[in-house]
Amino acid sequence: MTQMYKRWRVGAIMVAILVVVLADHLRSPTFAFNMGQGGQTTLMQRDLGACAPCGAPCPSERK
Repeated sequence: MTQMYKRWRVGAIMVAILVVVLADHLRSPTFAFNMGQGGQTTLMQRDLGACAPCGAPCPSERK
C-alpha cells in the first residue's frame, strides 16, 4: 500500500500557511498600533462618550 501523503509535503504546506498567516498579522494596522507605531486604527475610533467599551451608544440616547 502506498502512502497518500508524503510527510515532507505536508510539513512544507503547513510552514507555507504559517508564513502567510504571520505576514498578514505583522502587516495589520492593529499590530502596528500595539507595537507603538500605529496611526488611525479602529482602536482609536471609539466614541469616548459611549457607555459600552466597543463604542455602542447608551440605550437612553438611541433614537
